Amino acid sequence: MKKHSLAGTCGIPTEDRRIYIPVDVNGTDDPDCGPSDPVTIHWPDGRSWQVESIYFRSEFGRALFDNLCVRYDVCIAKQRKTVWWEHGDWFVERGSGMAVTPA
Repeated sequence: MKKHSLAGTCGIPTEDRRIYIPVDVNGTDDPDCGPSDPVTIHWPDGRSWQVESIYFRSEFGRALFDNLCVRYDVCIAKQRKTVWWEHGDWFVERGSGMAVTPA
């Protein structure tokens, strides 16, 4: 039984509010089981940040229903930021303050 995306619920950004980004992880992302923890976040303009720590990880939906979405609250440049993973893609919310100022 397949379910629709949870975008727009549980604080998950809708498609029009997402900026997709490359993220290096400490293993292999598996769309059927979920992501590995993020290690480095890359911004489209070429900047990148090391993830200093993970404050919080939360799962919404289920892989079985093909609607698994994972939220990570991470520390980068001594600032708390939120990144999301869904269907093997990483993204941040547009206008979420993802811009990082030097520490």
